[in-house]
Amino acid sequence: MSDKKASNQMWGGRFASGPAAIMEAINASISFDRKLYAQDIRGSIAHSEMLAQTGIISAADQEKIAHGLNTILKEIEAGKFEFSTKLEDIHMNVEARLADLIGSAAGRLHTARSRNDQVAVDLRLWVKEECQRVARALKDLIAAFLERAEEHAATVMPGFTHMQAAQPVTFGHHCMAYVEMFGRDLSRVRDAIERMDEARWAPPPLPAPVFPSTAT
Repeated sequence: MSDKKASNQMWGGRFASGPAAIMEAINASISFDRKLYAQDIRGSIAHSEMLAQTGIISAADQEKIAHGLNTILKEIEAGKFEFSTKLEDIHMNVEARLADLIGSAAGRLHTARSRNDQVAVDLRLWVKEECQRVARALKDLIAAFLERAEEHAATVMPGFTHMQAAQPVTFGHHCMAYVEMFGRDLSRVRDAIERMDEARWAPPPLPAPVFPSTAT
């Protein structure tokens, strides 16, 4: 699939020529959303599996799609993939290359999902993985403060309140204050990760009404 053809498919096929260069520059997001390549490919493989399981596409097409997407993943990670601004974003770049690799089966991948669905999935997966990375870093930071706290359990230092010296404390005790603070941050990040795994929230059903007895 050519860059021009793929780009035109994004904004409509009724125009005789492609967009002007300035419009390509305005619309293109590939310079930054290329970071979503792994999440975009993973989400597309999962989507293709759903399409095959529900009988929307054949198992043979799903196998071709998954193989093609994994090939693209390897190309990107090896630095052999050529990103194109004419294809605007990571989704079109991946889809165009998939069509080159497997032909018409690539066109069936986008069945039953919108571009907005794809963007939402990619961003949620990326943010979740970044939160997991932050959580690991916070755990390491807390462990480092715990080590310093143990080493300096008896190291005396002045405590401060309102920017003035107050009662003496130990440096170990001071380190433990940061353990508590970063521990709260870690719990917030973990809560965000858990919330990103939730489906759309629905309120629990209301209990059945209890009517007063009419017995005398």
